Amino acid sequence: MYKPKISEITKLRKSTNSGIKDCKKAMIESNGNFEKAIDWLRKKGVADATSFKKTNEGFVICKINKKKTIGVLLKISCETDFVTKNSTFLKMAKILANNAIFCKSKDELLLFKIKKNLSVKEMINHHINNIIKEQIKLISFERIQSEFVGYYVHHSNKIGSIVGFYKYKKIKGIEAISKEIAMQIVATNPIGLEKKDIPRDVIKREKNIIINNLLFKNQNLIKKIIIGKLNKFFNENVLLDQNLITDKKIYIKKFIKNLKISSYKRIS
Repeated sequence: MYKPKISEITKLRKSTNSGIKDCKKAMIESNGNFEKAIDWLRKKGVADATSFKKTNEGFVICKINKKKTIGVLLKISCETDFVTKNSTFLKMAKILANNAIFCKSKDELLLFKIKKNLSVKEMINHHINNIIKEQIKLISFERIQSEFVGYYVHHSNKIGSIVGFYKYKKIKGIEAISKEIAMQIVATNPIGLEKKDIPRDVIKREKNIIINNLLFKNQNLIKKIIIGKLNKFFNENVLLDQNLITDKKIYIKKFIKNLKISSYKRIS
């Protein structure tokens, strides 16, 4: 029988908000497979549909160019939260973000020359060895280029998003609309922009969990329930099908009217 580690149980509990005993049992039943353990908890009704969404900790910072056509979102990790409030660390993070706007990938940013003889990677290493003396890593880099790019970073700097738009020139208040959508993305962590963006294996997995929770065998009724629950799943996880968090009566696709979302990125 598989014997789960305390760290595995803690991680599962944090991801699902389930009890310690349930998490331990789930890890045993899944033979240590984290995703299967989440499914086991959901089938038992002690974990919700957002459990499969992965989250991390770190310092998130965003930079938008002056034309608001390019946005980058970075996640920088360090050993303690105390360091993220350090003025030296914050200054370094801003330098990274300001230079990231000229790069298209994390690797390109790390090699980017801030000065003639100093790359971003070398600057980070300098801070690690001589100033902050704590491990610092650039662990996430997201970039969007579109006709208009908006953003939102939570005041804690633990989570943020960027979102691109097109066909926006006749839309008044684009800045406010883009911030509202970026806040929506931060709050709900949608899986995709449209239904077609949801991976088939995710839908199949959700359908299997729905079927597993049905106690009766009336096939016609089962089909209706599956359709209803899947529609609810899409409403919760497809950005354009979601209800606006600031006004539950309005769907996102109606809120943005003729405005089109090209893409979005979220880091946490």
